[in-house]
Amino acid sequence: MKRAIIRSTVFNILFYISTALACVICLPMLVLPRRFFMGVVYFFVHMVWFWERTVLGLKLEVRGLEHLPKDGSYIVASKHQSAYETMKLHILFGDPAVILKKELLSIPLWGLYLKKSDPIAIDRSSPDAAIESIKSGAQRMKEQGRPIVIFPQGTRVATDISAQNKPYKIGVARIQDATGLPIIPMALNAGLFWPKHGWLKSSGNVIFEFLEPIPAGMNKDDLMSELTEKTEDATQSLMNEAKEQGLNKGFKKIGIVGIAFLVALIFGAYSFLWFGVAEQVKREYPLVLEGLTDAENPPKAPEVSGYPGKIHVSIPTETLQTPDGRVTVQNFKANSWPVPGVPTRISTDNIEVKNFKWISPLVFTSLDAVLKYHKDILTIYESALSLDDFTLSVTGDADLSQQPFPALNLNLRLENHQTLVRELLTGGVIDQRMALFLGAGLTGLADEDGIVNLPLNQKGRILYAGPLPIMTLPHEVPSAQTLKRQQATPSPEPTPVTSDAPSVQDSESLPAPSP
Repeated sequence: MKRAIIRSTVFNILFYISTALACVICLPMLVLPRRFFMGVVYFFVHMVWFWERTVLGLKLEVRGLEHLPKDGSYIVASKHQSAYETMKLHILFGDPAVILKKELLSIPLWGLYLKKSDPIAIDRSSPDAAIESIKSGAQRMKEQGRPIVIFPQGTRVATDISAQNKPYKIGVARIQDATGLPIIPMALNAGLFWPKHGWLKSSGNVIFEFLEPIPAGMNKDDLMSELTEKTEDATQSLMNEAKEQGLNKGFKKIGIVGIAFLVALIFGAYSFLWFGVAEQVKREYPLVLEGLTDAENPPKAPEVSGYPGKIHVSIPTETLQTPDGRVTVQNFKANSWPVPGVPTRISTDNIEVKNFKWISPLVFTSLDAVLKYHKDILTIYESALSLDDFTLSVTGDADLSQQPFPALNLNLRLENHQTLVRELLTGGVIDQRMALFLGAGLTGLADEDGIVNLPLNQKGRILYAGPLPIMTLPHEVPSAQTLKRQQATPSPEPTPVTSDAPSVQDSESLPAPSP
């Protein structure tokens, strides 16, 4: 059958949205009486049926309803070709009892939903247990007057697979033996329109046909032979009928033009959003770095690409100036979908940190991170700043709305911290005494694998990594205009740090390491 690409895509999106909605609504129903839960189930299957008819153009025709008993329990032995027929059981039979594997009840959350629907769960731990669970469950459903639905082949079977390759199983005969109920075979051709696997489906007319009942009391071999022959012959006839009628004549209610218009509208809205975000990035990037770059070489708008996929931002080289030095970033890249709240992945090559007082700059070899900025909250999901075999990982969040400094809730993870200490000492960032203190402190905090895990927190103007003070924050955060004036004016001689805790540069004021 010819597959409908656009209709299938729209339908599948609506199907998954409906499924997610039903799962959320069902959650509180687990603690309420079963009728409330089943009400959500009925709502869900009818909603999907509505999307099938109006979007996918897939109708349902039911034949042979005269073969179903007017009341009481009975057994329906159905052909199983796709998920389509499973979602029609509650439409056809109201409150059927479906037979399934007991292991499915152990699936987190979904198993609770299945259990709430009160199925017949087969215990397959042994043949005797399986037979007993089938018989006891069937007898219980007979007492409740609920129809019992079973797929005799045990699983979905593609339309080109015969009963010889996938034979009917004896379980249906055992259910009839335990209950004495008639078996109504059900043939169908749903697999032609809704295949066992795959994204694409077809429009058309699905036919379910109930065949004449098979009464109780037959020999099991004769029963299975008659059931197989009746169901397979009728199913093949329904599939031949669908193929002969050529049921792919287009979508009658919305039509292909309407679907194309809807897709074009969605794509147009997405394109408008994509280019809007891209222009915003180009416009705001220089403003963010105003005052932090060389006045003779102001920041340029970054290169933005990737449409219609993720937005890719790239900057070959950027140098940020501070009163004490500079930071140079090579090959900065960022990519994310242009949707609010979606995390962004960033990466760089070398990051060179230079302070005018240091002997040589500190050069990190790469940075990789996944983060999100939303409503003044910066969330870091993962990160790795590398320097040879040293790696610093930071996770957590920072509330940038807090003044005068962001409120930090971060965790640091250091691997091979000895390399960092050595580079700090070599570059003149710290002196020998500080190197001994810092190395001893980090080694004492390391686990058996040499990994150091520390929370990053702030007390007053002192920033601590675990118990170690690493930075004295300024009394106020300088504005961009202040930074410009500082860069234009020669820096005065440095004054001693007078805070109640030492900074990295003032290594002489650091306390001796604790024993």
